Amino acid sequence: MRRKTFLQFILLAVVLSSCNTPVATPTEPPLPPPTDTPIPPTSTPEPSPTPDPLLFRDGFEGKIDEGWSWTNEDDKYYSLTNNPGWLEMYAQPGYIGDGTVKNLLLRAAPKGNYELETKVNFSPAGNFQIAALVIYESGPNFVQFGRAFCGPCPAKDGFYFDLFVNGTFGGENFATPITGTDTVSLRLRREGNSYTGYSSLDGTNWQVIGTHQSPMSAGFVGLTAAQANGSEPGPAQFDYFTIHALP
Repeated sequence: MRRKTFLQFILLAVVLSSCNTPVATPTEPPLPPPTDTPIPPTSTPEPSPTPDPLLFRDGFEGKIDEGWSWTNEDDKYYSLTNNPGWLEMYAQPGYIGDGTVKNLLLRAAPKGNYELETKVNFSPAGNFQIAALVIYESGPNFVQFGRAFCGPCPAKDGFYFDLFVNGTFGGENFATPITGTDTVSLRLRREGNSYTGYSSLDGTNWQVIGTHQSPMSAGFVGLTAAQANGSEPGPAQFDYFTIHALP
């Protein structure tokens, strides 16, 4: 019994002595020596200017701006003074596609992608009469997007978007009816080989009418009022014409 008690005493002494052993504390690496070399200042970034996408605007204030040209001009059928601040164009017989159009108003197209916009007051009175935005390569190759009338079409008075390639109609006019107003806004967007027409009844809310694909090298943009081969409509009145750049 004494031997067992003595062994227990020895074991307890060993445990207590191990608990009193100090634990080594890790040391942090030494700091680098001081240096007289100055830290180079960081440059303060400056905000890049926001690009203005407006490339051109004509408000038709008594005259047309420089850069426009008339195709088959007849000055008896347009006016900048009848309704000040608006360009009035009377639709006459003739088509862009066969070169018989009168008073086709064109200017050089910008490089890259862009969007045309106008507001027009027009009430077509007979088949195929149209007031429109135009992107034009040549007579056989162009797009026109505007307000027109088509008796055989379900839409009748509406938005129409026409494409001609090598003198052949593109096969889809995206006829969309218009009711309740003579004044509408039009946008025609070029992105690569894609041409998209947008319409608005209030100048704020826009809807896509349709998209055409064409590989044409369009050199001109502008306005037309044409295809009045029956009854003569009242004038197409254009409030402004703008070109905005697109990415």
